[in-house]
Amino acid sequence: MGDVDLNDIEVFCAVVDHGGFTAAAKVLGLPTSAVSRRVSRLEDRTGFQLLRRTTRKVAVTESGRIFHERTRGVPEQVREAVAAMSAAKEAPRGTVRVTAPPDHGGIIWALVAPFLQIHPDVDLELTHTLERVDLLEAGVDVAIRGGPAPDTSVFTAHQIFDSRLLLAASPAYLARRGTPERSEDLADHDGVCMDPWAPNGLRQVRGEGAPVRVDMRSRLRANSLYTAQRAALAGLGIAPLLELTCRDELAAGQLVEVLRGALPDHAPMWVLSPLGRTRSAAATALVAAIREAAAAIASP
Repeated sequence: MGDVDLNDIEVFCAVVDHGGFTAAAKVLGLPTSAVSRRVSRLEDRTGFQLLRRTTRKVAVTESGRIFHERTRGVPEQVREAVAAMSAAKEAPRGTVRVTAPPDHGGIIWALVAPFLQIHPDVDLELTHTLERVDLLEAGVDVAIRGGPAPDTSVFTAHQIFDSRLLLAASPAYLARRGTPERSEDLADHDGVCMDPWAPNGLRQVRGEGAPVRVDMRSRLRANSLYTAQRAALAGLGIAPLLELTCRDELAAGQLVEVLRGALPDHAPMWVLSPLGRTRSAAATALVAAIREAAAAIASP
């Protein structure tokens, strides 16, 4: 048996349902000769005579009757299946796997919450990590990451934030230990530092003439911005923080920036997805929602 064309099945069923080639041709909008040719091709490919033709009428053979009973709904089922797949592709639904840094100040939650509210058919599987996960290998659809611009030969990427890095401490700490006037003064202070490999790891600061290596006692070393900021608020030391995540505390006077401009880097954040995998409608919608939410957060 050769490959069977679904269009030929549809034509054959129309001939049976409407009692002849001419009637089927009118319904299908095809020439009668094309209808006859398609039925003949179907018989050739199945290896069975499906219709018995005479000058006056068309009769269905036993093989044709069986074939008609088993296949009459197939073309429509296929169309419905294709339509359903198209709808699934267009309408956000299913599970989206996401990686993001540990949340701080509710920033990550604020990026994804609006999406979850307006897309009830989508579930998020969100993993917080600072590790550079291989997105393809881990099956991750969308990642939120800080750091340098991603490799666009590997990712599709959109920058969502570019926060200034700053040094801050609580008023209580500064009242107790004094306010550093020069970068070199940091040697006499306690720090709340991130791991060196983290985006805001404190390694060196700008000095008056050259970069100054930071050599502070670290009262707390953590890879969570939230933990570092809470420690600074508790008066444990001077912490490198993101302006984006501590601007409310700065405005309220709960934290005080010191040595403005000492940190040389900004900390951009990106939303990206891996090339090499077709992005689902849900993942595409999530990326768009994150970009929109980020714009609102950056311009309160």
